[in-house]
Amino acid sequence: MNNKDIILIGGFHEIIELCEICNKKIIGIIDNKLKDQYLGYRILGNDKMAPYLYKEFGNIPIIVTPDIPEVRKKLIEYYLNIEFKFCNLIHPNATISKYAKIGRGVVIQNGVNISANVFVSDFVKINTYANIMHDSQIGKYTTIAPNAVILGRVKISELCYIGSNSTILPGKEIEKKSIIGVGAVVTKDVQFNITVVGNPARILK
Repeated sequence: MNNKDIILIGGFHEIIELCEICNKKIIGIIDNKLKDQYLGYRILGNDKMAPYLYKEFGNIPIIVTPDIPEVRKKLIEYYLNIEFKFCNLIHPNATISKYAKIGRGVVIQNGVNISANVFVSDFVKINTYANIMHDSQIGKYTTIAPNAVILGRVKISELCYIGSNSTILPGKEIEKKSIIGVGAVVTKDVQFNITVVGNPARILK
């Protein structure tokens, strides 16, 4: 193994391409539907085979690819229990402040900006051109979709989904499992496990 080796959990072509851009060597893919090969990469087996695959590949770090936070959490907890290791996957064109902190198992795509004193927790996915401004916090397993804008001092809890082209105004708090709809403008705190849409954002009933 070298520090470029990686295994993907889920054959998501977008993440495969990100690995190639990051000069990662994809040793294989674990996927419940794909067989043999995908985009030229070996399919190692499915999730049920993971305990056996660990014996051969347990020293190679993994990335869990699904976008949906709950799905990603379930898979991550499963692979953590087997004792697989995780790594980050960060596009070379992402801009990350030297004063930001990034957890493990984080995926950051092209054009993302992460400003000073931002904390990105473990297993977060941040898609293309998302902008996370100073002093904000992103909770575990959260997904941030393309072009989302998170302004200063925003606190986003675990398992949230921040939709594409949405904007969260400064100092707002998004509680656990909440969803911010596409293009929503969040002007107030968002409570636990609700979906908000529109401008200004309102609860979707």
